[in-house]
Amino acid sequence: SDNPFDEQAVDVSEDIPHYETFSRGARIPGDVPKQSTEPAGNKDSIAPDLSVENQSVNIPDALAADVNDLELISFCQADRDNDRASSSYRNYDPIESLHGCTIPSDWPFVSILRDSSPYIVNHRQSTIVYHIPGDLISDSPKFFSIIDDIALTWLFGMKIVITVGCRRQIVQRLERLHESPDPERLPGVRVTSPQTLQILEEEAGFCRFEVERLLNRCLRNKGADCNVVSGCFITADKFGVVDGQDYQQTGYPTLLQVDKIHRLHSRKDVVLLTPLGFTKDGDALNVHSEQLAAFTAAELKASKVVYFSSHPMVLSSGTERIQMIQRSNAKEILSHYGLHVNSATGFPLWKAHLDDRGRAFKRALRLSYHQQSMLLKMGWATHAIEKGVERAHIIDCEDGSLLDELFTARRGYGTCISQDDYEAPHPEDWNDDLTFADSASGSAM
Repeated sequence: SDNPFDEQAVDVSEDIPHYETFSRGARIPGDVPKQSTEPAGNKDSIAPDLSVENQSVNIPDALAADVNDLELISFCQADRDNDRASSSYRNYDPIESLHGCTIPSDWPFVSILRDSSPYIVNHRQSTIVYHIPGDLISDSPKFFSIIDDIALTWLFGMKIVITVGCRRQIVQRLERLHESPDPERLPGVRVTSPQTLQILEEEAGFCRFEVERLLNRCLRNKGADCNVVSGCFITADKFGVVDGQDYQQTGYPTLLQVDKIHRLHSRKDVVLLTPLGFTKDGDALNVHSEQLAAFTAAELKASKVVYFSSHPMVLSSGTERIQMIQRSNAKEILSHYGLHVNSATGFPLWKAHLDDRGRAFKRALRLSYHQQSMLLKMGWATHAIEKGVERAHIIDCEDGSLLDELFTARRGYGTCISQDDYEAPHPEDWNDDLTFADSASGSAM
């Protein structure tokens, strides 16, 4: 078979899992630990001092399934619909909720608002970096929904930076000019010629204008008095030659004007960045927007970086869907597929391990493009976590997915990567995802 995901085409001697579209319905939660033993936490960050019952929680250090058994699966509409149908506020148990900080109500809206209040307090005055991909801008209904929800997070008191990509627009321009983009064996950093850089400058201006236009409209409709400010906040440097390939006008960010962004945030403004950096000599460079989001979040010491994805995926092990992983878990998964992100430049490199005879690199080649892209997002997200960011979220672009991810307990629409130790902002936030077993690390390589 020519299909790399046909089971007959997979070399089972290398323990490469079969990949499929996930359509089994609602998430099957793991066992909820007893409150008197080791409560585990949810996907969101530092606990506000709301109640004496608010608890500090930890995730175990390693995964409970072998990394070889994990799959990257599509997060499809059926999952969203079933998760909404089985939401906790629809099946509220007054007895079970007595140990929590919320009071049950027969009115769903009241329960939702009470349940979200710890998150609203927790995120107030925190810095969050959003990454908006170019293909989202091309999808008007989803684009409007996401921008409107971003405006709502501003109303909740969050300090916002948006990085916008324009990869889709550049590829379409090149195709219209009868030029195919440089082929890439695996997704990552592309070579930028002077001609491509000119197209990038034009399309980055278009995408920046679209985000400014729509975000200003959504903020004004909510009565907000602020501005969306874009400008030259990034100093960059060229990658140069990497593994024998000259990347020409492609570069990486080296300096962010943090003080200037802080001053804008003190005036309640929203900061918008495009994938263009400038050298000290004033030359423009193409900076990968996802890498820029991770770099910006780290430099600002943001609490979160959020990547929106038109093809979201989550990890799966058997019948369980894993949406919450630690930084150490993520590094183990990335190493399993041979993806390494340079700690200094952020350059993502897919390479074979000498000690596993190139099996990791072969596993990556057998993945679909969307699965490879998901791993690349995980790579940069983990890079941001290592630089001090509290959380990294890779979530769906569907209506309401952002608010569900940030302001609800035991729900969410994507994958969250956190520091190895964290505190939960809500006593109901048991960690219902799997954890890796200590023995898995030895078999993963």
